[in-house]
Amino acid sequence: MFTFHRGTLVVLSAVLLIGTRLSAAQETGRTKVAEGEYKVTMEGDLGSGPIETEIFHFHESWTLWRTPQGYDLEGYRNYESPRNEHHRDRFVAKLTHNLQLVSIKEFARLVFRRDSGPLTCEFLPQHLRCDSGAKDPANEVDVQSAMDHPYALIWPLSAFSLAGLSRAASAQQNKPVPIQVVQLEQIGDVLPILAIRSDGLIRYLGQGQNSFGVSGQSWHPNVYELTASPVRKMIIWTSPEGLLLVAERPSWPNGRMELVKFTRFADF
Repeated sequence: MFTFHRGTLVVLSAVLLIGTRLSAAQETGRTKVAEGEYKVTMEGDLGSGPIETEIFHFHESWTLWRTPQGYDLEGYRNYESPRNEHHRDRFVAKLTHNLQLVSIKEFARLVFRRDSGPLTCEFLPQHLRCDSGAKDPANEVDVQSAMDHPYALIWPLSAFSLAGLSRAASAQQNKPVPIQVVQLEQIGDVLPILAIRSDGLIRYLGQGQNSFGVSGQSWHPNVYELTASPVRKMIIWTSPEGLLLVAERPSWPNGRMELVKFTRFADF
């Protein structure tokens, strides 16, 4: 029989607890890098997105983990759609080592197809593929779209997809580079989801003169200009690591997605 003093038990318990945490971290093979929150504001408190499925008061909280393959992203999207009807949808994603989106899974049903979710999209080099995740194969919605240039998802809102598009820009200031943006619009019962592809340009405008700060962190942002028919013109600020800081559409109605909370746990 083993006899322990109370102090010995406390120390042993702490050692076991630390050991358990370390084992869990080693088992998952992930390192927590950062967490944050994005917020969307619209002029006149208007909604964002297509009228049939527009959203209000959008917030996206997220946690970023480093893995041997790149990064894992986990988070929740909180919004109203229609106004005053609250939603909280979980999502997970995988990103490359330079924070470009590889795949995203959204745990929300399609508006016009109840047998759906999670919606999974794969961002292949020249091909976007999305699967509705239906339990009954008869209800399956499979969306595929060939892409000719680097591209990003602009609807549903995706801060990490938009920031990844900046990697396509030339390092030479003001040199336009062809890109494409994709909207996944939910149309109706006959056509539950449609991928609308639009051509556009992105150009690097240089480093911002003003720093951007949030939660005690500060960056001198890289500034880009995105022009494409769905957004007309959008100014994008990213951190040196490629994290979206601000995406703003200056024309009416003015809309802005902004990093409003941020905590760093490890280097990117």
